[in-house]
Amino acid sequence: MIGSGLLRAVAEALSQEPTEEGGIALVLATASSPPAIAVLSTGDVHLEGDRVKIGIHASSSAVSRLGGAFSLVVPLNRAVARVEAASATATPAGDLALIEGTIVSIRPTSEPPWVMDLSFRPMTESDSRVPLYLEYWRSVRSWLSGDSPDPPRPPHL
Repeated sequence: MIGSGLLRAVAEALSQEPTEEGGIALVLATASSPPAIAVLSTGDVHLEGDRVKIGIHASSSAVSRLGGAFSLVVPLNRAVARVEAASATATPAGDLALIEGTIVSIRPTSEPPWVMDLSFRPMTESDSRVPLYLEYWRSVRSWLSGDSPDPPRPPHL
């Protein structure tokens, strides 16, 4: 059973879009053997009821080694939640793939006295690529929510 308070906290954390200053970093771990791990932005993830949708580069090992389930580690202020999803699939869509799974549990993860702080920020204050990534993440969210029929092209370095 998924606690509504924890689900609301995860939904609130995932609703925060990356900004020019950075954003929340998430960790995706697949269930295959060996598992694949990917670091994501909140711009790569969309919650829809009890479903989690992730837009990820199609060439990512998380796509090829999904294993039918995944965990998503989501920082929540001074805590961390582990979202477990099953019946997960990966569907290629151009340069991206759509990973989708049904949430089966959300539980707090803690390592007292430590607090996990997962975030990212631009490498330099005046990096001209920052707006490209912000637009990309907005486009990924639009695609994941169904507002846009086609996946965006990732920015190339």
